[in-house]
Amino acid sequence: MRQQDLPLEERFTDDFTDHDAAVGQPEDGSGIAWFWEQFGKAFSDVEREDVETIATPTKVITISTLAGTHTGEWLGHAPTGRRFTGIRNVQVIGFRDGRAAERWGSTDQLGILQQLGLD
Repeated sequence: MRQQDLPLEERFTDDFTDHDAAVGQPEDGSGIAWFWEQFGKAFSDVEREDVETIATPTKVITISTLAGTHTGEWLGHAPTGRRFTGIRNVQVIGFRDGRAAERWGSTDQLGILQQLGLD
């Protein structure tokens, strides 16, 4: 069984904290999936290339690049039809007792805006 197929309570602690939640994002562990679902609605054909993954006993850090075409509303901006590429994304998931307990993340949103001509 894949990790994402497990019930939320088996993947996330009851006190899971997302330190960098997006506006409107659910506060529990479902918020991560919600964010990427919203991102996928704003940008079709999203491509994610993992650059490096670092695992410690308590954290998993993933560094990746993103690309996609702006085909839906994003941050209040109407679709431009333009494509962004090479945008850096870093995700840090902290674990406790085998479950995700907290998350930090950063995506170069300014770089996306600049490439879409929205800055």
